Amino acid sequence: MDYLSISSLQVDYNHQKKTNPALRNVNLSLPRGSIGAIIGPSGCGKSTLLSVLAGLNQDYKGQVLLNGKLPKETGEAALILQEYGLLPWKTVWDNVKLGLQIKGLSKTETADKVEQILNKLGLFSLRKRFPTQLSGGQRQRVAIARSLILQPELLLMDEPFSSLDALTREEMQDFLLQLWKETNLTILFITHNIEEAVFLGQKIFVMSECPGTIIREYVNPLAGEYSARGQLEFLEISNSLRSCLRGREKTCV
Repeated sequence: MDYLSISSLQVDYNHQKKTNPALRNVNLSLPRGSIGAIIGPSGCGKSTLLSVLAGLNQDYKGQVLLNGKLPKETGEAALILQEYGLLPWKTVWDNVKLGLQIKGLSKTETADKVEQILNKLGLFSLRKRFPTQLSGGQRQRVAIARSLILQPELLLMDEPFSSLDALTREEMQDFLLQLWKETNLTILFITHNIEEAVFLGQKIFVMSECPGTIIREYVNPLAGEYSARGQLEFLEISNSLRSCLRGREKTCV
């Protein structure tokens, strides 16, 4: 059984006494320990989909299961937002420990776990800095550390690297890939960068314009290969997905 399973998902928003559809008949599945990438036009409901999986939006129709349970029942998902969601008035250390404080762990246990995760992600030397004193890549690592310290089964990421320069973006893609290999997390992320989806996504889901639905699902043989970016097949898959997004479905992978 797939770890993540979505069947006939429908989400509507009510605005000014009118019902506005956000998602329609979304069907999606992802095995445990795999990486999925979602691409699609702006405003097609990608972030809405992640909010449902994170248990933040429970007003939907259809079936959404994480390990056979409803998202609100599991507490297994961690969501990293596009702008990282770090509190600017707290240090790296205090941002990372926030979730453990909310869970009520002791100070000693919290300190041990924070030190371990910061060392693991190469952030311990930055523990006293504030988010404004960090680079974009460092802030992203702090956001990941804050999520991983809660030991989630599912990591959800909404445009995680969109604000980074090209070189740092590739470094963070490599970092996420190495992290996945070490933890065997199930990861689902949104991106507008097609090459990023091809580099990381073992499954790539293409969404339609709003109301969003999955119009293509592609099993990607190149996912996780560090040398893939320069291969002809990598470019061909990227171009095919780009054509799919533009509505030229006959050329879609």
